[in-house]
Amino acid sequence: MGKYHPSHHVNEWIRYILYGFNFLLWILSVFLLLVGIIGIAIREDKLSITNYVDFLTDPAAILVAIGALVFVVTFFGCVGALNENCLFLRIYFILLIIIFVIEIICGILAFAFSGQLESGVDEVIQDGIRQYRVDADLTNFIDFAQRELECCGGIRHLDDWGNNQYFNCNNTELNGLKNIEACGVPYSCCIDSDEEVINTQCGLVGGEHAGQDTFRGDRHRFFHTEGCIEKLQQELRMRSFIIGFAVFGIAALQLFAIFMSYELCRELELECRNYHRHSATPS
Repeated sequence: MGKYHPSHHVNEWIRYILYGFNFLLWILSVFLLLVGIIGIAIREDKLSITNYVDFLTDPAAILVAIGALVFVVTFFGCVGALNENCLFLRIYFILLIIIFVIEIICGILAFAFSGQLESGVDEVIQDGIRQYRVDADLTNFIDFAQRELECCGGIRHLDDWGNNQYFNCNNTELNGLKNIEACGVPYSCCIDSDEEVINTQCGLVGGEHAGQDTFRGDRHRFFHTEGCIEKLQQELRMRSFIIGFAVFGIAALQLFAIFMSYELCRELELECRNYHRHSATPS
């Protein structure tokens, strides 16, 4: 039997591009995992997720989940491309197809049931409001979102903050002490002034304004009176072109990876068949 000479059916460009693409995403996934795990480890409260609302209002848990998913998928892509392992490439290909199909289904359902989606988002916001000051990561995220979007609360705007134990008008005392935050709102609901130092008590009854009890006709002078769902919808409409371009780009990258993994696996199988054919041929 003569020595086998590879017929070069395997395109090295495809192999190394696929490896490099997945390696970069793998590094990103490790970073997301580390940030999420550190975020969970350093906070005082314990991780408690009993439903999807708990999950969606826990930034650290979301980072860990996304990081873990990307880590697993890109691991198969990296090893499969680097070692020319067709089994790993098939698993990678199948996982990408499943994720892509789930994304399409979620997009269709979100469009078809937009009303229910809005109610679901408000439920997440309400749970976040209840957890405000309980979860430090969530508290910082809510303050950041309200300041950036210039909004306050969910569907009922400022009144939603009455669902928080600290801002509830009936909770004038907490742990035997006077609750100065009762009937107030977070400082992130306040319209920013020209002052360099942020007034963190601007939303309290004893502060600059009167929180939830502010006369409704005067609310717009001191607070962001639009709910965060309304503002988010406005922002999405204003940036629809950018969002559409980003969605198209992500979909294109996924299809690119699907095609590259399929093509590399096909070439490896062809090379393998040629090798076995040559091995079976008597010299």
